[in-house]
Amino acid sequence: MNGTSSLKKISKSSPTEWSLSWIEALLLIGGGVMAVILHRAFDTSPGLPGHHGIEWMAIMIIGRASSKFRGAGTLTSIGASFASVLPFLHGNNPVTWIYYLLPGPVMDLAFRYLPRYANKLWFMVLLGGFAHTTKPIGQLTVNLITGWPIGSFRFGVVYPFTSHLLYGMIGGLLGALIVLGVRRLSQKTEK
Repeated sequence: MNGTSSLKKISKSSPTEWSLSWIEALLLIGGGVMAVILHRAFDTSPGLPGHHGIEWMAIMIIGRASSKFRGAGTLTSIGASFASVLPFLHGNNPVTWIYYLLPGPVMDLAFRYLPRYANKLWFMVLLGGFAHTTKPIGQLTVNLITGWPIGSFRFGVVYPFTSHLLYGMIGGLLGALIVLGVRRLSQKTEK
């Protein structure tokens, strides 16, 4: 009002940029690769659909919430998708790469269109859950198109969706606690 223009305050996690440094790109892609490595390393198959959503969604939330890059979630998903087709990381499903690719755009869209909630714990928890349900949605779609049987649907449709939602929310909680904890620590050290 005194002749100067006011600047809109942008939160640290608000997706505001389409450019990123090569080191940030490598970290985001590396996060996706790490998720696939962890999936293969701990693939104990306890018969609980979606249990890898804990580490996968934690990594996704950490990458998405820590970056200003608008496509951070998608870039992390692309890293995981490419890693999942490597011969030494490839599972027994030829379309697994699709399931790794789906959660990233969901996270990016949520951060883009709901930026005022981006720093909220409950938002990141719910987002982890909903982003992880893209896997059973993708599996059901592949099943309907190709007729390939999907093991997690042998007990019906509700169980895999519910378990993916819950494990994704646990992963979202873990990732959110890490992000918010690091932010709080960095604010204390700045004072």
